Amino acid sequence: MMNTYHTSSRWFRDLTNKKISGVCSGLAARLGFPVWSTRLLMIILFLHMPFIVGVGYLVAHCSLPVKGY
Repeated sequence: MMNTYHTSSRWFRDLTNKKISGVCSGLAARLGFPVWSTRLLMIILFLHMPFIVGVGYLVAHCSLPVKGY
């Protein structure tokens, strides 16, 4: 069995690095990406599909657990 190192196995809202509600910073931590790139991708997607991204962001904001207190 191979051992792997996972810093985070869940998606959460990160309130210590938030700009709006911490959804993008939590996703960046989950995927191991820089926070700025996740935010940039979210803005680009929002410009192309505002309703879908807006509803998805709202659902993520309401349903994700909070980390950072």
